[in-house]
Amino acid sequence: MNNSKEEKSKQLQPPRFPQILAQKPALTSYYAGWDSISLENQKQPKTQTPEFSLDHYVIGIYLGQGCQMEMKSSQKSLYKGPFVHGAIAFFAIHHTYKAYWDRPVDSLVLNLKPGLLTRNAEELLECNSFELLPQFGFNDGLIHQIGLALYADLKLQRPGGRLYAEHLANTLAVHLLRSYCSNNRQSIGCWDCFSSKRLKPVFDYIHEFLSQDISLSTLSSIANMSQYHFSRTFKEMTGLTPHQYVIRQRVERAKQLLLQSKMSINDVAIACGFTHQSHLHRHFKRLIGVTPSAFREK
Repeated sequence: MNNSKEEKSKQLQPPRFPQILAQKPALTSYYAGWDSISLENQKQPKTQTPEFSLDHYVIGIYLGQGCQMEMKSSQKSLYKGPFVHGAIAFFAIHHTYKAYWDRPVDSLVLNLKPGLLTRNAEELLECNSFELLPQFGFNDGLIHQIGLALYADLKLQRPGGRLYAEHLANTLAVHLLRSYCSNNRQSIGCWDCFSSKRLKPVFDYIHEFLSQDISLSTLSSIANMSQYHFSRTFKEMTGLTPHQYVIRQRVERAKQLLLQSKMSINDVAIACGFTHQSHLHRHFKRLIGVTPSAFREK
């Protein structure tokens, strides 16, 4: 019973890097209320770590001016060479590691709960089976920027920090799955097909109910996706946000009604889902270059 309570308590806590280093983190997000990700600023002396294993994913972002780094797993060399400013270390789950660096280091450590990756894999790849392998000494601008953004937000303690951290954690998880899955080629290859299948009923709904109020929550529910992943997927497929797409479709329908009917411009606006005539006027001129009345006169 006690073991069960301890396990449940552990699952609710943010993940942490194993306590194997000489110094405590200079800054951590442990008590910031973040859930699926945590951040540590590690400032450590020259070190050779004992062997350690991980029950979560870890990303290290090197902030120093350069050092020599060696990584091993079960006596097998994973990396041996220079680590420069901005270099990334990715520690995959369920591996054992030993690390060595030859001078004091300054780095950001991002700890990711396995569930964060699994949830996103289920939505992104329509499966929960994926493999991310350890990688060291590479550069990735997006990972670097996400790490710096989380670090800055933690130091400034702005309102909404938890929501901001979870948003960036999801962005990071999707990026890892799309860029570093061992089955990456297959995953990316089926991305367009998968997205098109999910979005077809969304397009059908928009065209059928264009005259009504169309919410992001309704569209994401039709696609059976979270609002975040739906918005991201929609823009990748169409080049537009859902809101931009709906506005363009309403303007296109307004063009048809202006040419094919004798409806007043105000009635056209209402029939196309605009709240009033000036709403149609503004978007029509922005997208078509002329006002609705000038378009009809042509």
